[in-house]
Amino acid sequence: MKKNSILKKIIIIQLICFVLFFGLHLLKAFQIFENKAYDQQMQSTAKFFPPADDVAFIEVNQASLDWALENRGWSWPWPREAYAQIIDFLSAGNVKTIAFDMLYTEPSIYGPEDDECLGKSEEKSGRVIQTVFIRNIDDESEEEEALFPVDVIKENAAALGNVISIKDSDDMIRRARVSYNLNGVDYPSLGFAPLYFTENTEKFSSIPTLKDGSVYLRYRENLNAYFPYQACDILESYDAWINGEEGELVPEDFNDLYVFFALYAPGLFDICSSPVSKVYPGVGVHITALDNYLTDSFMKKTPVWSEFLWFFVLAMLGGALIFLSTKIKNQAGSICFISIGFVLGVLVSILVPIGLFFLNIWLVVIGPVLCFIASFISALILSFNQEGKQKRFIKSAFSQCLSKEVVQQILENPDSFTLGGKKYQMSALFTDIEKFSSFSELLSASELGALLNYYLTKMSDIIIEEKGTIDKYEGDAIVALVGAPVEMQDHGKQACRAAIRMKKSEVQMNEEIQKIGQLKEKPADMDEDLYNAFVLMRKNQKKFFTRIGINSGEMIAGYFGSEKKKNYTMMGNNVNLASRLEGVNKQYHTNGILISGETRSLLDEKFLVRSLDKIRVVNVEKPIQLYEVLDLTENVDEKMKDYVLTWEDAMLAYNQRDYEKANVLFQKLKTENPDDKVLLYYMFLMENFFLKGKYPEEKDDVGVAFLPKEGIFKLLQK
Repeated sequence: MKKNSILKKIIIIQLICFVLFFGLHLLKAFQIFENKAYDQQMQSTAKFFPPADDVAFIEVNQASLDWALENRGWSWPWPREAYAQIIDFLSAGNVKTIAFDMLYTEPSIYGPEDDECLGKSEEKSGRVIQTVFIRNIDDESEEEEALFPVDVIKENAAALGNVISIKDSDDMIRRARVSYNLNGVDYPSLGFAPLYFTENTEKFSSIPTLKDGSVYLRYRENLNAYFPYQACDILESYDAWINGEEGELVPEDFNDLYVFFALYAPGLFDICSSPVSKVYPGVGVHITALDNYLTDSFMKKTPVWSEFLWFFVLAMLGGALIFLSTKIKNQAGSICFISIGFVLGVLVSILVPIGLFFLNIWLVVIGPVLCFIASFISALILSFNQEGKQKRFIKSAFSQCLSKEVVQQILENPDSFTLGGKKYQMSALFTDIEKFSSFSELLSASELGALLNYYLTKMSDIIIEEKGTIDKYEGDAIVALVGAPVEMQDHGKQACRAAIRMKKSEVQMNEEIQKIGQLKEKPADMDEDLYNAFVLMRKNQKKFFTRIGINSGEMIAGYFGSEKKKNYTMMGNNVNLASRLEGVNKQYHTNGILISGETRSLLDEKFLVRSLDKIRVVNVEKPIQLYEVLDLTENVDEKMKDYVLTWEDAMLAYNQRDYEKANVLFQKLKTENPDDKVLLYYMFLMENFFLKGKYPEEKDDVGVAFLPKEGIFKLLQK
């Protein structure tokens, strides 16, 4: 699997997710959920924002209604004289403004004098703001009309404030108007109207209004955050003040305050839904608007370009995390990275907007989170799909020529396997059956095939169990490698251990052929052709004898071939040397396992090895030191170990050209093991050449020629 191919596909997925989810965002597909997220953030953060110190709230609550009925004899509605008294009391304390969230569109039931009383107090104060209510003329018309207070109250008010709020599609009030234009006349909203007395209206340009002139509000926890005053306490303090006495409150308590007056008794005040409460007094919207201006805490909606970047970053992040996970070789580490990356990605996409919300910046969260998740999951599915294809390919390619453990290693760490050639330090192993052509003459094609499958299966299983890789079969020969496609430090040991086991399995196979071949009837679970092959092998005294050559060093291994036909194979000079060593067994009459000096250097005392000649094979200039692997040390007795020690002494004398001493030691070894064919071969050379003061030459037709100047043997045939 090429990383750049995955990267391109992941980038395409990221871009698709970005375009899709940002497009849905522009179409307001997530607006309902974004609003809910906005409300949740507002509720969670409201307690961290204290209210403005110069805003006060007077409420006509149930306690005030009860007090007025008991002490003034007022039932509801109160005479407008009550509000005139409150205006007089607050104005005496140099209040900044008094905004009434009440409608006086009808004359007082207490008579015109009552309206005039309120009007006079307004005129004297010069700081009273009354309300104007704007509505549609009828349900079918879009034409609007304004409902004003009665004339005397309207004319004496310092300003009129619009009390119509902006509701979103879910009837939630998240925004407020700065002003409302009706028939060419601007009416400031009740929350902003007080600022016309105290602020330069040019400063209003700093308010982060939207295109429709509205602004998002930063709500406090509730109206109690403003420490509301009860109307009854104001009226009771007014009575004391007018009589020259000191009441619970004094006018100076309201010095430089913006005061809002509203109904707050059950059944009297208007109720709306806000982000902090589903049951929220309407006057709270106006108070919040003024508070936000005074504390510079309006919510600012992020511009479209910043939302564009935010969606893009999260879309890229989702895919990038998956791509980075493909770089991690360990499967467990990759899964851990993916899990942590997903959690962190979701946290980032949520915590960044929350952090900005504390800074009064509203960055959408739902759409970007979904964009990240979609990008992440899509890239993950792609990665799993690609990984699945790769794993299926690896299983298909190696399940029949590698051990399950090695295949699992590759599956867990696919980066350890790459298509194409790669250099490895490994060992090559070549096998061949001696005189196999005689088997072909003896058996039919089906019998030969059954016998060969029997042999190759057992031998291949051993190689695979020792973590080797079957390169190919060439007739009866096996070509294998150890140390690729997964690199191994002990590839030399594994190859030699496999060779030893193969020779022992060969003995068992020959015994099985003899045992079954003498049976009169075929075993029930045995193939007919294989049984017939066993019978003929026994009858003609045929046995398996495998020659094995092993060489170690740098080689190239990988998948080579065409698009239609590929094989995992190896190549290099060291591979060729292993192939030649297999044939050299015949020259030296070994028990079947020859290794090079490079392989010998990788073995330890657990292997019983004896040294042979240094040779030069056909078409290869570099000499090779030969060693014969006899067995694992743990499998032999002390007598055999002593035999090998004597052998090494004999070979030392032989290589030093002390042929007399070498011959004495060879004779001693012959008395101990007269069937040692390698020993007999050396004694042949001693008796016919070295002890006679001459060396074997090409003309002698003994398969080798000794080069005295170099002290090596030259093989005359492959």
